[in-house]
Amino acid sequence: MENLLEVDHLWKKYSRDLKASVRFATKELLKSTLGRTSEKRELRDTEFWALRNINFQLRRGEVLAIVGHNGAGKSTLLKCIAGKLQADKGNVAVKGEIGYLLEMSAGFNPRMSGRENVSIRGRLLGMRGKELDRYVDQVCEFAELEEFFDAPVQFYSSGMKSRLGFSASSVIEPDILIIDEVLAVGDLAFRLKCYERINDMARNAAVLFVSHSIGQIARLCSRGIYLEKGRAIYDGDVQGAISKYQEHLTTHSGGNKSQTLNPDLVSFSVISNGRYIKEGDSIEYGASLSLEIDVSKLSAGVQVRVVLKDASQMVLLDWNSARAELSWPSSHALLYADLGSVELAPGNYSIYLQIMSGDGMDHLCLSEAVVFQVSGKYYYAVSVQKSANWKFINTSVAELG
Repeated sequence: MENLLEVDHLWKKYSRDLKASVRFATKELLKSTLGRTSEKRELRDTEFWALRNINFQLRRGEVLAIVGHNGAGKSTLLKCIAGKLQADKGNVAVKGEIGYLLEMSAGFNPRMSGRENVSIRGRLLGMRGKELDRYVDQVCEFAELEEFFDAPVQFYSSGMKSRLGFSASSVIEPDILIIDEVLAVGDLAFRLKCYERINDMARNAAVLFVSHSIGQIARLCSRGIYLEKGRAIYDGDVQGAISKYQEHLTTHSGGNKSQTLNPDLVSFSVISNGRYIKEGDSIEYGASLSLEIDVSKLSAGVQVRVVLKDASQMVLLDWNSARAELSWPSSHALLYADLGSVELAPGNYSIYLQIMSGDGMDHLCLSEAVVFQVSGKYYYAVSVQKSANWKFINTSVAELG
């Protein structure tokens, strides 16, 4: 398919000092007006590159995720593509019409009804007559606001405003669709409806999708670009982009390293498929996972809790020794915990120990975490992906028996 978007060696700089930025812009404008050539310099003292040499193409039918931490350059890139910002170097070539799903409820008049606001938005898009009526009806049907569609927007909840905004923005058919952090919309049923709508739009458009939600990215996108400090560090399959983003979260979140309590009371080693895992090592999906825990400094009968977190520090699984009803020996030094197989989606994870008193009331110890990676194929945006025994049943044989 044809390229609808081509970003070629794109650079954009900002100034940290607003006054200096205005002064520089005024000088450039005066020189341009007088026909003088501006001096060529990379950066002034107060300036920095928000985007650095960005290159990619996007075809019809592709859904491209732009991922990165806050300040990585995602919004600047979208604004340059949309023509809201002028790049300092490089070019953006756009074929066709651009549509936007961002800040969707912006511009709604709170004193006007949803219908009136949608009608005005349609007129701003150039619609008239039957085309406008059809647009309003489509928005009304998709938003599912029922009688509230004719009520003033000021009485809408935030979720209702988002529904109206998404509906008003998504019943268009652009060639290039820009989606920026807009899918925290309404309840689960409506979010699923939004996903289906975006998938429908993506069949005939090139889609740029920006979100911090790994689940949304994995669900909707087939390709990803990971930005860091204005540079495109990775451009490839969406699993690779997600992994790069998770690596950054793990590295910069600090994990549980700074959140410890009496960590000298316990130490442990992580073992996978017979080998000891070091910080940052990678293990395959399905590999065995176990812990050797030095409990020689602990009192007998305490609860030993093993906790597994993902890169965003969300607790995924835990194992508590209390469930095993252990009989502690008089002299204890090493406790072995077989955690089974690693059935996790590819990404970064951390594992640590929490020690509680025997009755579970007192918090005695919180260890440092061991961070590791899981490799393999990314199927879906669920971290814990259990395996199962699958087989076909011959129904004809069963019926004969």
